[in-house]
Amino acid sequence: MKGYLSIGKVSKLKNVSIKSLRYYDQIGVLRPAYINEKTNYRYYTEDQLYLLDAISLCIELGIPLSRFSDYLDESGTLNIQKLLFDGKDMAEKKIRQMRSCIDQLQQTLQRLEAEPVKKTLPTAALPQRYVMVAEFDEVTTANRYNHMLLSLFVNAEKQGHSAGYPTGLLYEYEKGVCTKYVFATIEGTDIKPSGQIRLLPAGEYYTSRSKEHRIEEGNEIFSTVLSQETSDHYLLIETDVMEEGQKGTKELQLITS
Repeated sequence: MKGYLSIGKVSKLKNVSIKSLRYYDQIGVLRPAYINEKTNYRYYTEDQLYLLDAISLCIELGIPLSRFSDYLDESGTLNIQKLLFDGKDMAEKKIRQMRSCIDQLQQTLQRLEAEPVKKTLPTAALPQRYVMVAEFDEVTTANRYNHMLLSLFVNAEKQGHSAGYPTGLLYEYEKGVCTKYVFATIEGTDIKPSGQIRLLPAGEYYTSRSKEHRIEEGNEIFSTVLSQETSDHYLLIETDVMEEGQKGTKELQLITS
């Protein structure tokens, strides 16, 4: 029929089953524009396709068909405006919920993205250690470094302590300011932190090994860990690895407080 669309055509165009279209007619939600009395075939106008879109959308938003009778006026006509207003409110509520979910998921993803990296960094549980330190600057050469170590050994002996290995470099960061030291481990009784003697705390140290001197790159190497810490104070320690078969390997250690 000219100007009309059969129920089958509407079903295909809008991907709505014929059974659903008949049910919409039955409950008064979407009545056909014309019904052939002889064949009982249902026909719709193109304008009704927009109405069908709105009904389908409101159903998707969560308005059950059982509630559609609430939108029928006394004459049995669907109050499409009221239906769409309620559908709009539900859509806005879902958008707020989705935004909240997205924010929560984003926060969780950020934690998950950081944690696995943090966990994959090797760690070592180290006891507290006493070290004797000497402050040095950027221009300290290898010869100067060795001379400073020798001085530490001598000073330790003078104070009644035994200096030994591991030896290495200690960078102490306090609110972004770095103080650099050469250190030697000391052993003995009645050791107390004072002057040149420092106590390196016991704890779980993050570690990174390499054949190269890398303490200057420590902030970058441990950037993932440091980005998650709230403390402004941390220690970077670089020592020679004393394990068999690890000759020439240096271990970089990090602990925060």
